Amino acid sequence: MAVPALWTRRRLLQLSGLACLGVAQAGAALAVAAAGSRLLTQVEDAPSQHWLTGTVIAAAMVLIVVRVAQRRFAEAFALGYVTELRVALMSHVIRIPADSRPPRTGLVMTRVVNDLSAIKLWLASGLVAIVVAVAALSAVTATLIIFEPGIAIVLAFAFALWAVPVVLCLRPLRRRIRESRRQRGRIAARAGGILAARLTLLGFGRHGSTVRGLKKKSDHLNAALVARATLSGLLRSSGDLVFPAVVLFAAGGRLIFETEAFSAVSLGVLVVMAALAATHLSAVALGLEYRLAYRIALDRIEAVLRLPAIDPDAGQRLQKREAGRAIEARGLRLEPGDRQVDFSAVAGEAVALSGLTEDQATDLVMKLGGLKRVGAGCVFLDGCDAVDIRARNWWREVTIVSPHLRLIKASVAVNARLGARSGDDEELKRVLARFGLPPGHEAMAIGEDGECVGAPVTAIRAARAVMRQSGLVLIADRELVADEVLSDAFFGELHASGATIVVAAPLPAGLSRRFRIIDFDASQRRVA
Repeated sequence: MAVPALWTRRRLLQLSGLACLGVAQAGAALAVAAAGSRLLTQVEDAPSQHWLTGTVIAAAMVLIVVRVAQRRFAEAFALGYVTELRVALMSHVIRIPADSRPPRTGLVMTRVVNDLSAIKLWLASGLVAIVVAVAALSAVTATLIIFEPGIAIVLAFAFALWAVPVVLCLRPLRRRIRESRRQRGRIAARAGGILAARLTLLGFGRHGSTVRGLKKKSDHLNAALVARATLSGLLRSSGDLVFPAVVLFAAGGRLIFETEAFSAVSLGVLVVMAALAATHLSAVALGLEYRLAYRIALDRIEAVLRLPAIDPDAGQRLQKREAGRAIEARGLRLEPGDRQVDFSAVAGEAVALSGLTEDQATDLVMKLGGLKRVGAGCVFLDGCDAVDIRARNWWREVTIVSPHLRLIKASVAVNARLGARSGDDEELKRVLARFGLPPGHEAMAIGEDGECVGAPVTAIRAARAVMRQSGLVLIADRELVADEVLSDAFFGELHASGATIVVAAPLPAGLSRRFRIIDFDASQRRVA
């Protein structure tokens, strides 16, 4: 998946508007410099003083309004793109198939929080600052070339001096930023692993060594951050060279070319323009640092987006049907053991698959449900090859019942309605009551671990499948099927809805009469 485009027409227009703010800022600063210098150094009559005072106040207000508008529009500009990137990143991570190795939780959170923050900083405080600085300083320079060419030349020399430490710092600073982000990513990944296994580490006496290892990684991170801060400080201090450089170059120019002293107005303009240039060039230096972090962050996000993911909209649509869906597998290979299976079920039929291990059953329903790539073999739904059908339609027509599809952190009602096409509160209460959850259970909360105190999760998984009303239900849930009372009610609801049922778990003897049994062990013995 490609990174969302940054340079869209809308964002180019936004940057153009921000550049106009830079020009307005330059005009207001020139007005303050010229009017303020005349007001302080020249004798004017009362009306002129009033006009000059009003000009200074109005220009100062314009500067304040422009600054506020720049910050507001810069933030909106950056957040718009960061939102697109965040949505694209999480959409891609969610669509990574179950047979691929997904990035670790700690690393994903680093991308979502730290890397997106770095991108937002570059866009809001780096790119916009550079655009505004270029517009403002270009307008100032063009005006000074016409009216005060000597000041324009002095500012040009000061800019050249400012560029020297900036150029020298960029390359080593990039290395330090990359190293600090690498160390931070390692800590995030390690912290995620510690949280997942904290009780095991505590119970086996590994608390001390775990904390010491984390401290060692933190020391490496601190060293990288201190080195980065040193170069960053040198880069940011480059703006402090502007005003002394202006003074020295102006004095040197007078001595070399034996020119007259600056007039009071020219001196006021020089001072204000030097301060304006120093402010903008400091922002540019900071923006260049943000750009280095942005490039590294974007590279890491692109690495995640290069992972294989399921395209939900590739392929043809399935025709809508109220009844069940026919399913067929030809030469489908299951892991572990590289076992090949062939079977079919017509629409509305109930089929039980025997002879599979628990892992093979899970692999089967994940592939039939479109959450894993099929690999060797073919899968057909209503005679259509899985590779030709939109994954979004496939997921809508197929429901998987498995403990690997854990409950989400929400209420029982939200979990039971997950992906449901319809069903009011009364229907939900009826289904939950059928599975042994009387009224009141729908408000109970599911924890982070997918468990619910006071309600069996198997009953909630069963209710989730019934409420969804899919045409095909794939079941690889041994705990649910082993509960004969619950599974009897569950299969009864599915039969009543007309859904096709495929069970890849051992059936209780009392329920086997409802199913056509396909014994893969027996078929293999016949082949042998």
